[in-house]
Amino acid sequence: MLLDKNSQKVIDLIKKYDNLNDIDKIRLAIYLLENKNFSADFNVRDMIILLKQILSILDQSYTKVITNFSKYKHLLFFSAKYLELTEKEKNHFSIEMIFNIYENDFKDKVINNEINNNLLVYDYCYSLINNE
Repeated sequence: MLLDKNSQKVIDLIKKYDNLNDIDKIRLAIYLLENKNFSADFNVRDMIILLKQILSILDQSYTKVITNFSKYKHLLFFSAKYLELTEKEKNHFSIEMIFNIYENDFKDKVINNEINNNLLVYDYCYSLINNE
């Protein structure tokens, strides 16, 4: 984990997030970043674009089909648990979620390089923490 002072709710949710497969980690991150309003002075749009590019590499059908999020029950669970968090916990979870993706080995050199070079997890972390 990147942050030291996470609540137990955030820690438990991140442990469950660790168990998701790579595609679902990316899919959930895109969903939460697109649909949850962040008050940070950070350009999340660039992160979403990068994650969508990664998802299209991992899942060839991603760009060809409209995703019905309701068919991913475990991702709905995460979304519901996310809504139960306080604003500070939401920020911490989103930081940990992006950091988890940043540290993950996707077993693909191109994907790993793209994430390591373009996913600005530390900048994102600083922007959210400074707004608290």
